[in-house]
Amino acid sequence: MFGSKFIQITTGLLLCASSLPGFANDKTITILTQQDVFNDYQQFIAGRDPVTLTQYGGPGSRRDVVELVLVQQALKAGGNSYPIKIVKVDNTSDSYNRFIKEITSGSATLGGNSAWLVDLKQINDKVFISEPSIRQGEFEAGLYTTADNADARLSKTLPQIQALTAVVAESWLPDVATLEAIKFKHVLKTQSWDSMVGMLGKKRADVLLAPFQPTPDLSMQAGGRKLVPISNVKVGLQGSRHFFVSKASPIGSDVAKSLNMGLAKLREQGTIEKIYRDSGFFNSATRNWERLN
Repeated sequence: MFGSKFIQITTGLLLCASSLPGFANDKTITILTQQDVFNDYQQFIAGRDPVTLTQYGGPGSRRDVVELVLVQQALKAGGNSYPIKIVKVDNTSDSYNRFIKEITSGSATLGGNSAWLVDLKQINDKVFISEPSIRQGEFEAGLYTTADNADARLSKTLPQIQALTAVVAESWLPDVATLEAIKFKHVLKTQSWDSMVGMLGKKRADVLLAPFQPTPDLSMQAGGRKLVPISNVKVGLQGSRHFFVSKASPIGSDVAKSLNMGLAKLREQGTIEKIYRDSGFFNSATRNWERLN
């Protein structure tokens, strides 16, 4: 999900980040995100100041993208005075481990996208865990398939859906647990999102779990393919999602305090819910769809 090649982003200027370990030591907040998220983030921001946004839909908007906005707005609302840089990482098969390493070591300050609490508990001695951005019970997803997979798209009943082959990245523990609880006949495990999409394209698998999208037909483009959800069904993933800040960073404690204070203010104002709703993650179009679990 994340990669090992880092680029520093500063006011539109791309600089080779061979000195990444120095980022967290100059009292600058470095926020990590992955390459594909950053690309969509640039499209979404379109030169605007992210901390001044009040509408969160439009081109490029999706959960990961608006979380980059959310974390910056939360830091601002919490009184942060440190400058901020966004650092992107390439999408590779080993990128998640690299991503975690850069934050736990203090080479970067925090992750720009939320993570499952079950995963963060494994490194809670090395990171400050924020208040939840997505609370228990709020994460709903669709069963996405390729647009030309008629068998999957026409599945209506639970037995028909269970007969399909699902694919998931084996490190995505809540996703794995959810698919196994639905009792799919076959659940294939792979290493990355790109591999999951590739297996759908090759017809080795029928469906994968993905958040609903803000497009009119809820579709997404992935790996050069159009993916669409099976209509009228959705699943709920158990657990809450949180941002995390490096305890090894010399400013980590300050950043964690600002982040939590800001998240509390944005929660009270209704901004967190609006951010996720505008991006399509909290999707009104699927409100009355049958939940399989």
